[in-house]
Amino acid sequence: MDVPSTMRALVYTAPHRVELRDVPTPHTRPEQALIRVECAGICGSDLAGFEGRSTRRQPPLILGHEVVGRVVSAPVGASVSPGERVVANPLQTCGVCPACRHGHDNICSNWRLLGMDNVQGAFADYVAVDAANLAPVPDMMQPTAALMVEPLANSVHVLGLAGAGRFQSLAIIGGGTQGVLALALARLLGHRDIAVVESHPDRRTIAAELGASLVINPAETDPVTEIRAWSDGGVDVAIEAVGIGITRSAAVASVRKGGTVIMLGLHDQSSELDFAGMVRNEIALKGSFAYTSADFSRALRLLVTQEIDPTPYVSVMPLDDGQEAFRNALHPTGRTLKIALSP
Repeated sequence: MDVPSTMRALVYTAPHRVELRDVPTPHTRPEQALIRVECAGICGSDLAGFEGRSTRRQPPLILGHEVVGRVVSAPVGASVSPGERVVANPLQTCGVCPACRHGHDNICSNWRLLGMDNVQGAFADYVAVDAANLAPVPDMMQPTAALMVEPLANSVHVLGLAGAGRFQSLAIIGGGTQGVLALALARLLGHRDIAVVESHPDRRTIAAELGASLVINPAETDPVTEIRAWSDGGVDVAIEAVGIGITRSAAVASVRKGGTVIMLGLHDQSSELDFAGMVRNEIALKGSFAYTSADFSRALRLLVTQEIDPTPYVSVMPLDDGQEAFRNALHPTGRTLKIALSP
């Protein structure tokens, strides 16, 4: 396949501004494959960059790391071949640091991500990805399902941190993409007593449809009071999927004595928490960052088998409408949880 010397790309040029530009098509390194992008999702971290809140996303930069496409070229001996449809694990790790050697490649000391630092991302016609980070996907799989492998991998990791005990009671603070995926996966794993706290009315409806036992509007009632009354003194595990002070505090206050809080949201750099209360009540606090390669593989299997189907909540817009797509993602309406861009 002939590859043009230039391509269209949505370039982040300034806070709250992305522009469609002609840029050079990526030159691949020996270990990389060139992918013709089919679809790429807008992540919350992309929005942080768009708003100028990410120090590691500085303009000019092509954002985007949730990507599905077709292999144009690949290194000799790679596990994928030209013409093959693939999804990219965008988290590139070194494999040699202590975290990687102990199976915690999600917290690699030298991790890189598509669309961050000097690694150009997937909001473009083509993207270069390490061939080892590519996984085949069936041609019959909808692109809106395939691009959700990376977001779902985060939830696989979160539920892994929640512990081996199935049927635990859960509180999920935040019903956006990550909160809804965590809910769907928790239901699949056997959890039944699940409370979801979410201010957006359509997202509360989605949470109820997906099997949440209790759905709370924090604008109308105190979520901590509601959760503790409903769960007879606190849930076993709280997952915080927003990342601001008030929701982090609510997560800590919602668990029982001896419970576990998993922090997933990254919006605010720091927050005040009642650490004295956590000590007295032996509350375990865990951070959850990204996913391991094993988590990514599990997420792909769940989507291929359609045990989890997020496609009703994904909308696709053309790359040409990238500025509008980012604005829509910042101010979501209706039942859309994820906006994706297609070249």
